[in-house]
Amino acid sequence: MALRLGFHYHVPMLRRADGLYTPGYQGRFLDSLAAHCDRLICFMHAPLPSEMEIMDYRIRAPNCELVNIGLHASVPRRTLSSPAVIRAIRQRQADLDVMLVRGPSPLLPMVAWAARPKPVALLLVADYLAGVDELPQPWWRKELIRIWAWGNSWAQMQVAKQALTFVNSRLLYEQLHHRIPHIVETRTTTLSESDFFFREDTCQAPPYRLLYTGRISVSKGLVDIVEALAMVVAQGMDVILDLVGPLEPGDPCLEEIYQMAEARGVRDRVQYHGYRPVGPALFEFYRRADIFVIASRSSFEGFPRVIWEAMAHSLPVVATRVGSIPLFLVHERDAILVPPHSPEDLANAIARTIRDSGLRKLLIGSGMQLARMNTLEARAEELMSRIQDYLDHNAMG
Repeated sequence: MALRLGFHYHVPMLRRADGLYTPGYQGRFLDSLAAHCDRLICFMHAPLPSEMEIMDYRIRAPNCELVNIGLHASVPRRTLSSPAVIRAIRQRQADLDVMLVRGPSPLLPMVAWAARPKPVALLLVADYLAGVDELPQPWWRKELIRIWAWGNSWAQMQVAKQALTFVNSRLLYEQLHHRIPHIVETRTTTLSESDFFFREDTCQAPPYRLLYTGRISVSKGLVDIVEALAMVVAQGMDVILDLVGPLEPGDPCLEEIYQMAEARGVRDRVQYHGYRPVGPALFEFYRRADIFVIASRSSFEGFPRVIWEAMAHSLPVVATRVGSIPLFLVHERDAILVPPHSPEDLANAIARTIRDSGLRKLLIGSGMQLARMNTLEARAEELMSRIQDYLDHNAMG
């Protein structure tokens, strides 16, 4: 596909002597897009010193290019520097056929405006307004953030009404489809076809390893998982909980996890392993685990990519029935879904999965089938095909 694609998101990118680096989940996505482009021009922020650790993925695609739009500073500082961002995009406007902006993102409205009159496509993966109450901030700061988020969401909507808009959440689709003329529901993933790891069954010998991967955040219900772990141990089962993921700045979640584990007598069974990049270092945890558990409390949860990763590594999944999760996992054979804020239901689901080999095999088989339908290769081809159709339609119009 001879298409010159621009891309912007606030997750940073770094140029080193041997190539371009960005976090693995973003890098894999960009490589999958580049396979369908003549050129992929990324308008990205430079990382802060504290973000250098997560610049762990080197872009493979030779046709991917970086335009540095300034430091990934605070949102107010990035907003103040937006004139420079606009200039950088306009200087490269002639090199673009279309601009793809992932959102929500602080500069999304300005990036889309700078790209005009070139067509714009959006990939919306969350809702800033929906997550304000879950932020670990004092109430007055939450209210200020809410006001800003409302303004950003309003401006984003004005862009979406004139763009091709992809959403990776059924909830977002249901909220927006009657307001946006060109909207497509999609799914996002980090999985390549070469990543899959098949096994017929797990839980073959104690200790049984529960795994959570993702942000270490209060909103993810990790304290509920620890309490459920204690309940399962009290039933006489030998179980360990592995936690893998980045800490959220200002979020007291890890401290609360340790406090709960200590109080329930399972501190030695809870192991935090820190951040691991997408790829072999992360996937090794999936391969040695027995059950994947995610207990998000947020009613606005999208569909976590980590569920696809778990399914692709032959793990039965126990998850809370929130957000888009029950809208994608609609059959009992797909995953065991329980109410949020309910450690007892989590514990019962975990214990049932450990005891029932037939159930595990059913969950593993169905999950593997779902994950195989949702690879980077398949989703990138779908997204780029939709963009090309949109451009062709506009050209004829």
